[in-house]
Amino acid sequence: MKKKSVGIIAEYNPFHNGHLYQIEESVKATGAEVVIAAMSGNFVQRGVPAIADKWQRAEAAVRSGVDIVIEIPTVFACNSAHNFAEAGVEILENLGADFISFGSESGNIEELKGIARVIEENSEYIENFISKKTKDGWSYPRARRAAVESITGASAASLLDSPNNILAIEYIGKISNALPVTIMRTGPGYNEFETTEKFASATAIRSLINENEDISHFMPEEAKNIFLKSEPVDKDVYFRLICHKVLSADSTDMEKAPAGGEGLANKLKASIRMCSNLEELSESLKSKRYTRTRIDRFICQTLLGIDREKKTDNYIRVLGLSSNGREYIREVKKSETCRLPIITNINKDIKNFKGIGYGISVDILAADIYNIAAGKDLYRFSEYLRRPFCE
Repeated sequence: MKKKSVGIIAEYNPFHNGHLYQIEESVKATGAEVVIAAMSGNFVQRGVPAIADKWQRAEAAVRSGVDIVIEIPTVFACNSAHNFAEAGVEILENLGADFISFGSESGNIEELKGIARVIEENSEYIENFISKKTKDGWSYPRARRAAVESITGASAASLLDSPNNILAIEYIGKISNALPVTIMRTGPGYNEFETTEKFASATAIRSLINENEDISHFMPEEAKNIFLKSEPVDKDVYFRLICHKVLSADSTDMEKAPAGGEGLANKLKASIRMCSNLEELSESLKSKRYTRTRIDRFICQTLLGIDREKKTDNYIRVLGLSSNGREYIREVKKSETCRLPIITNINKDIKNFKGIGYGISVDILAADIYNIAAGKDLYRFSEYLRRPFCE
């Protein structure tokens, strides 16, 4: 009999006490015996390299209480909240997650469901509203927020002012079979640099790590030890890789990136020689119309050659397993209820499944680029040699 499971969509960039709190509260709320995490890979959803590679982040998660860590394919992970959520939910539901748990600033599942329902029931109106406003120079998030406010009023629409609420609403809109559960976010907000005795946002922790400050209060011990030994991307090397790609790529091909369009490729080409680092480049392109997140994501998609016209099926790439997780995966395979290919050995498994070649090729390139920028040996750390971490 399959064990009761809860799924979480995460980035663990890095894994910290807030993530541990979410896991513990999710298990309490659902009675789950297995925790499954669908996690972004070497490049996170907002379009920048993770602070540690996906294998290290998966190990930190398993050592801290997650039973199964699955990579969300790069083409979906380094994309809009809509695509990120859709791929993550599909992975978790195919693995039989009984519940999908997510943090939110709201903590109120019914009001989050209410906004998700409004968006679904008024999708045509909202898309037309967004289309009109973006043509007038509005950013997509601003236009979407205004569209929802025109239906619900300002109070209900204010849920869309908080990043975790936005993702929570996307998850709810994609869930078909699992029961959604939300855990109210505790401690500092998503982008806040303030810390409390035990909690700090991932943004604050990354800043502390970059400044060689003490992070021991904010992360589980084993996770902290893994991240302190990690080899992060060298920002200068990463920027030079971007420069080479932008200077050598064709503008028409660049515009095919999911975050591209509206002349962004030409703007990027025109700016690249004027900037000495990625921060300058992103800031030079940012405007009311183009948010910083969209710019960063477009640059990353350009570097990785992600093309919205090339399609890939979703798949389940296993990055880490506890003994409990290994048993659960075996049961899922036996049940034959999972419609997505389960990949543990890229060399063997990719030959057995059609429709995932493009997605896998982007994952391989993403790993190679990450390893170059982090100064890692391309062969030893290649996707062809890496195997899931097993506790």
